[in-house]
Amino acid sequence: MTGRMDELTELQASALKEIVNIGVGNAVTSLSKMIGKQISIEVPELKIEKIEEVPESAGGADTVVSGVIMHLDGDINGYIMMLLSRDTAETICTTITGEEAPDILSSMNQSLIEEVGHILAGSYVSSLSEFLGLNFKISPPMQTYDMLGAIMDQILIEMSRNVEYTFLFDTFFTMEKNRMEGILLTLFDPESMDRILTRINDMV
Repeated sequence: MTGRMDELTELQASALKEIVNIGVGNAVTSLSKMIGKQISIEVPELKIEKIEEVPESAGGADTVVSGVIMHLDGDINGYIMMLLSRDTAETICTTITGEEAPDILSSMNQSLIEEVGHILAGSYVSSLSEFLGLNFKISPPMQTYDMLGAIMDQILIEMSRNVEYTFLFDTFFTMEKNRMEGILLTLFDPESMDRILTRINDMV
């Protein structure tokens, strides 16, 4: 093992945060170009959270969220998720489609939210892959609308509970003057985390 996430040196943590911040910035730029809407982001603070603490950090296990889930596969294995409150999901749909009272559970709006999540995650993952020199990709997106605790439990089952920590971004972004909050989670299995930390050690 290269190291544990709770034992990162200050230099390792700083390098990791910089890499991920660049990935998120590139992701927002890509989404803005794809949908033809002006998007700005408040530079998010990367948190490295224990997996069991994520629901509380994100508003509570009973909080209902609109989520987009994608599997990471290749040199790195895990999951990436975009989580949105109902209000934020509705605002995104309204901003893009012009629909005043969107039903975020309609097939059209679910597809729209899936596509937004896929564009963000795709660019974010591409940036991470390039900076780390590792080859990995994301699966097609799966949209879900459920309590946060239930979503996290399902992901942990899929990963055989083989994960301790997650990268968590709790950030605000603005789309066409509408300010919204979103959460981006990235979960890696221990072997993948080792590969990431090895590359970071090589950099620093």
